[in-house]
Amino acid sequence: MNERPYVLSIAGFDPSSGAGVTSDIKTFEQHEVCGLGVVTAITFQNESSFAGVSWLPFKDIEQQLTALAEKYTPKAIKIGLIESETILKQLLDWIKKYWPESFIVWDPILKASAGFPFHSNLHNTIEKLVSNNINLLTPNLPEYQQLFGNASAINIVDKLQCAILIKGGHQTGDQVCDNLYMPGNNECFKVTSQKIKGDLQKHGTGCILSSAIAAETAKGSSLSEACSKAHFYVKKVIGSNNSLLGYHHNIIE
Repeated sequence: MNERPYVLSIAGFDPSSGAGVTSDIKTFEQHEVCGLGVVTAITFQNESSFAGVSWLPFKDIEQQLTALAEKYTPKAIKIGLIESETILKQLLDWIKKYWPESFIVWDPILKASAGFPFHSNLHNTIEKLVSNNINLLTPNLPEYQQLFGNASAINIVDKLQCAILIKGGHQTGDQVCDNLYMPGNNECFKVTSQKIKGDLQKHGTGCILSSAIAAETAKGSSLSEACSKAHFYVKKVIGSNNSLLGYHHNIIE
């Protein structure tokens, strides 16, 4: 039997498990990879309201990473909720030193789904942070615009040497379209599907999408294939029930 690849989530803890580390672990398990988790923050929330966050200092994050590095080398790493640019830089420097071959996906969470803001000045340092340090950035359209303004994504990915997937969940109309831009490629790879009937919503879809992409790349999928598979996985989670918390079990065919 082939050993499953290891995939690591570095993210916040959400008590509802709709988002953050525990949601990522659910996603990893369904994609048949071995999930590892490092917590960056404790959030005080459920699927519909957000009361606050308690951030872990980098020394506590590093201790978790060091314990894992004694036994594991993740093929892919998904980064979620991070306190600051300083913490992110320390984290990326650590990963580059100990796990330089890992594929890194960063979901730049700028605010909670309930509206609580996390970052307002990230646009000032985003290029320096991402450039040659991250393989894939997964903002939604409002996040992309907050980070890069109206700059062309084709130009941005070449400048940063980092792929960008602009998620389409905020689009109006009957369709959802995720747009993948890759360095050195002037074509946009589009993943499009019809919205679930009734326009159902789910808490944590950005976390699920980015962790599904990380899992698929760890299994050997190309980036475009991983983004496509992740898109339709999220769609199944959204359609799994009528609540804000989706089911993961037995939705992969």
